[in-house]
Amino acid sequence: MSSFFNFRKIFKLGSDKKKKQYEHVHRDENPEEIWEIIGELGDGAFGKVYKAQNKQTGTLAAAKVIDTKTEEELEDYMVEIDILASCDHRYIVKLLDAFYYESKLWILIEFCAGGAVDAVMLELERPLTEPQIRVVCRQTLEALAYLHEIKVIHRDLKAGNILFSQEGDIKLADFGVSAKNTMTLQRRDSFIGTPYWMAPEVVMCETSKDRPYDYKADIWSLGVTLIELAQIEPPNHEMNPMRVLLRIAKADPPTLMQPSLFPHHSIQHPFVSSVVDNKPLRELIAEANADVLEEIEEGKEEDEEEETDATLVCSIPHCFHLLWNSVIQCHKRSKSLTALIDHTKSFSPQDTRRQKKTLKKTRKFMVDGVEVSVTTSKIVTDNDTKNEEMRFLRRQELRELRLLQKEEHRAQQALSDKLQQQREQIFRRFEQEMTKRQYDQEVENLEKKQKQTIERLEQDHTNRLRDEAKRIKAEQDKELSKFQNMLKNRKKEVKQDVEQSPKFMRRKLMKLLKEDLSLIQTAKEQEFLQKQQQELDGALKKIIQQHKHEIATIERDCLNHKQQLMRAREAAMWELEERHLQEKHQLLKQQLKDQYFMQRHQLLKRHEKEMEQMQRYNQRLIEEMKNRQAQERGRLPKIQRGDAKTRMAMFKKSLRITSAPGTPEQEREKIKQFAAQEEKRQKNERLHQHQKHENQMRDLQLQCDSNIRELQQLQNEKCHLLIEHETQKLKELDEEHSQELQEWREKLRPRKKALEEEFTRKLQEQEVFFKMSGESECLNPTTQSRVSKFYPIPSVHNSGL
Repeated sequence: MSSFFNFRKIFKLGSDKKKKQYEHVHRDENPEEIWEIIGELGDGAFGKVYKAQNKQTGTLAAAKVIDTKTEEELEDYMVEIDILASCDHRYIVKLLDAFYYESKLWILIEFCAGGAVDAVMLELERPLTEPQIRVVCRQTLEALAYLHEIKVIHRDLKAGNILFSQEGDIKLADFGVSAKNTMTLQRRDSFIGTPYWMAPEVVMCETSKDRPYDYKADIWSLGVTLIELAQIEPPNHEMNPMRVLLRIAKADPPTLMQPSLFPHHSIQHPFVSSVVDNKPLRELIAEANADVLEEIEEGKEEDEEEETDATLVCSIPHCFHLLWNSVIQCHKRSKSLTALIDHTKSFSPQDTRRQKKTLKKTRKFMVDGVEVSVTTSKIVTDNDTKNEEMRFLRRQELRELRLLQKEEHRAQQALSDKLQQQREQIFRRFEQEMTKRQYDQEVENLEKKQKQTIERLEQDHTNRLRDEAKRIKAEQDKELSKFQNMLKNRKKEVKQDVEQSPKFMRRKLMKLLKEDLSLIQTAKEQEFLQKQQQELDGALKKIIQQHKHEIATIERDCLNHKQQLMRAREAAMWELEERHLQEKHQLLKQQLKDQYFMQRHQLLKRHEKEMEQMQRYNQRLIEEMKNRQAQERGRLPKIQRGDAKTRMAMFKKSLRITSAPGTPEQEREKIKQFAAQEEKRQKNERLHQHQKHENQMRDLQLQCDSNIRELQQLQNEKCHLLIEHETQKLKELDEEHSQELQEWREKLRPRKKALEEEFTRKLQEQEVFFKMSGESECLNPTTQSRVSKFYPIPSVHNSGL
């Protein structure tokens, strides 16, 4: 049973893994229970965008649905959601809700009925007027000022990311590549954004991170966006994104193609400061959303703007009349028939007017209660379809670059987190190694052992002193007893001598001798006792001095040993510091190489994508050339047949006018010769067309090859520039390490000197202490119950080293 429980725990381990919770994202809630999809708005770079409506409140929203298979991919969109949630401004879209359900991220933002500015311009087929640009500029500046105030860099400002609300205000949207700073003066070095609108400082970050950018990058993008509003397309839109980046970095800032259409004062501050309301935008949105009545007129000739072309085109009857006059003039001048026929080449049916379709659109809408009707006419040409196709392909290329930038940003963020973790780990290990108490423990053990040794010696010394005092005292007691017995015997001898004297003198003499003997014996006994005491004190002092000398020797050896340990500890710490400097340098160097390796890898992937796009672009040009040439080859026989009939009729008529009457056989022979010449001429035309097509294809192929070579050259320059930056960075890192190591070694000398001076001071203090202790004498050793202990040597913790 227990084994089954363990297996269940093992298999349950993965499912119980705690998912990261986000403040503004609802997990495991089905958004379709709250929001109803009522239509599709478009297809973004990372997913489809739908029109949704809240089932309870009826609020409309734009729902961006993104497939996110992993938590790491989900993390990529949290910056956008956090920025949207933190923004509260009338000109910035609001976040209504966010869900993560069944591996799909739903981001529901405020619905803008007017659509994107670029879509409005394409719908109306014209740019914005100056009053409309004024309002857009003013409101966008207010939105940017708010974003920059809350430390947000948009990094992808363009007309496609500026939306119109139904009320006629702009709404800044799409914060997918925006940056949320933590400090006001913080800068960024990510190469991200849409190429045509990138600021030069952002472009330079593709190969160099030395000069990061700040909030001013949005101002450049705003300037490009204003040009886009005035011209429908951004500057350099006809160029490949790769060439645009090079042009942005090296060329002058873009300007209007026709500045005369806008008054000079529009670039001054009053251009935006004089805006009082959004009526121009309300009119624009009403016109864009109005019902359109389309009328197509067939057979319409080219419009009046093509006056030059119209003067060069004539109808077939008029051509025939001109040809007839030429025939008469040639006959008068006696020119050959061949010259006459050659002269008719300039009046072939190829020069007839082409029939056009005219698209007429009428829009009726209301502005402030007033009905407005706007009618526009446009000649439908193949260029319209071609421009639309090119616009679609360019957007497709930009979408591919956007996805690539997202992947690069994710990889760079992962690498940055990894490198930061490596730095934290190595610094944590450095700290642990620096705080290791190996030598401190040895010093503590030495001090502990020293203290135990001193205490043992003190106890032994006390016991020895007591035992020696007892022994000497016992011997002195014996000697004193002998001395006292000797005095008693002397007293007896004196008494015997007195008894031998006369009897009458015996009492008096005994008294005198007894008093004298008592004084003498007392003095001798006192002298004997003093001598014994001096001998005892001398013996004890000798023992004490021996003990002091032994203690001083032990303390000196202990101090020397302790200082050797401290020297070893400091030497080890210095060696550790130097090794840490080396390891830190190697780590930073390796991390720098890893960063540049990733940059090179991402640059090569970007180059592959650019080369792929360039090859597709070249292939499109070749296919267009082949289709156009195929159409020309298909039209040529029909044109030649019509031309042959016309020329033959003209030739027969000219024969009747210019030639003398002849036999039918002669006329048939001339017609046969003319037909042979015509066949030869048509063959030459076909050969000429074939040669022209070959030349065109060869020139186009050369141009394509030139484009490829130019792109390869630019890519090689970027790679070399990146390698140069890496070499320069590594060199600077080595120089910084050498400088840091030199400064550390210069600071090490005073540290060593201070340590040795401290050791010398401690030794001198110890010598002075023991010298003073050795000179001091114990006045009465026999009265001491214990021997005074020496002051302990300061430990390594109290020494300040």
